[in-house]
Amino acid sequence: MSFSNFQLVQSIRKSPAVLWGKFSKDKASSLSRGDPFFKLHYLGVEKVYSLQIEHTHDVVQNFMISTKDKVYKDHALVIRPRYVEVKDIATGCQITKTYLHDIAYCTADTVYPNVFLYICKHKGQLLCRVFLCKKAEKAKAITACLASNFEKAFSDWRKHYSEIKPIPEDDEAEKKTSLQSQGGSEPQQIPGHAKMERGDSTEDEAKLSHSLGSDDEAELQMHQEFHRRLSSTKAPHRLDTGQHDVDELVADHSVQQFMMGDEEED
Repeated sequence: MSFSNFQLVQSIRKSPAVLWGKFSKDKASSLSRGDPFFKLHYLGVEKVYSLQIEHTHDVVQNFMISTKDKVYKDHALVIRPRYVEVKDIATGCQITKTYLHDIAYCTADTVYPNVFLYICKHKGQLLCRVFLCKKAEKAKAITACLASNFEKAFSDWRKHYSEIKPIPEDDEAEKKTSLQSQGGSEPQQIPGHAKMERGDSTEDEAKLSHSLGSDDEAELQMHQEFHRRLSSTKAPHRLDTGQHDVDELVADHSVQQFMMGDEEED
């Protein structure tokens, strides 16, 4: 982390740290820790090149066909105040973790209505993660819950942090040049994971999650991404949910009963 980035992180820490406190409390061992917890089947991840609905339909269809005869493992999707994580219910192990500011799109598929998916940014790529739910209403409830958490995270940031200026891009370029001149390099990706493709196992994803940056870096990236959304998006607090309107989903009684998530078994 460059000195300028370090200064920014320190400025964020010294501001009314509503979000920062949620990082430091992330030490408990249970799966949900009181956050919305949804039982489902994680089908996998595939690299995509756009947020077009037609493209995500193709991704979902490929997964539904390729996993048709497989025995699905039980997974938990837990929506935290600052990130989303997927866990293996049997072992409690984390398979993958995605910060909310990295998510660009989430929806319940219209062709396969019991499928939930989200698209996130990772190392310059767009990754589509696909989940199979038992009921279409649960897929819609997860969509609404995730979008609502994103909106709250953005609102909290805007209230407390938006006046802190992001690091200029020139400083980032200077950081890379400095590393190269000193014989250093940017953080390396795990061999074999430079590009995520469909078919990567959940075990591989669990290994990949250990290569993700620290909470300091995530806080910095959140600040920069939300600043970008604030200046370039008409509704920066709204997560793209495709053909589903979040307000309509929240008002739907058949969806409401699933929005609090599932009960966690002892």
